[in-house]
Amino acid sequence: MRTIAITINKGGVGKTTLTKHLATAASAAGHNVIILDMDTQQNATTWGKRRSQQHDDPLPVVRFVTENDLAEELERARKAGCDLALIDTPPGRSSEAPAAVEAANLVLIPFWLESDAFDGVTKSAGLARRLGTPAVGVLNFATPNSRSHEDAARSVLAALDVPMSPIVLHRYEAYRLANPKGLTVQELEPESRAAAEIAALWEWLSAEVQLSTGAHVHMGVV
Repeated sequence: MRTIAITINKGGVGKTTLTKHLATAASAAGHNVIILDMDTQQNATTWGKRRSQQHDDPLPVVRFVTENDLAEELERARKAGCDLALIDTPPGRSSEAPAAVEAANLVLIPFWLESDAFDGVTKSAGLARRLGTPAVGVLNFATPNSRSHEDAARSVLAALDVPMSPIVLHRYEAYRLANPKGLTVQELEPESRAAAEIAALWEWLSAEVQLSTGAHVHMGVV
């Protein structure tokens, strides 16, 4: 099982959006996926409940966990045949983020073009280095049809010695519209640019963590 922590010590940069979209893309690719929601706001958990009520396919599984439960939940998922666990962490200084980073094979740090977000990238990447977990920045909320945000972000992350994902996520309305329905952009607008960039991001990520496509979905996560 591969474990990915999505973390930055700043709110409003799209951690939960990134988590649920990658989890749904992985599930659609045939993987058994679980989202472990460590944020006390439980946005991912609430989205999962809406999804189970409004959608024919309630996967991926979403479960709220605490720092004390994390190791046990990961072991349970592993024994149940999970291929991928994505951990959504809370913003701010907390003990949850270090626990998630330490348990992960890879850390994704979503950020946008703002000085506070770059400070968060620096701190989160430093945490990952101290714990020996590789980390990659993911630019979110970039302006569509413009490379200026991407070019600026790559320059800043290069100066911080933090690798950045080759795929950038943009500020598309489809992300906002999908959330109340318990959906993702791949399901709401499958032919959209938003759906295409999520598909590309998942293709890159699955190669990074060496998850092949076409795995059989196991239904044993309880």
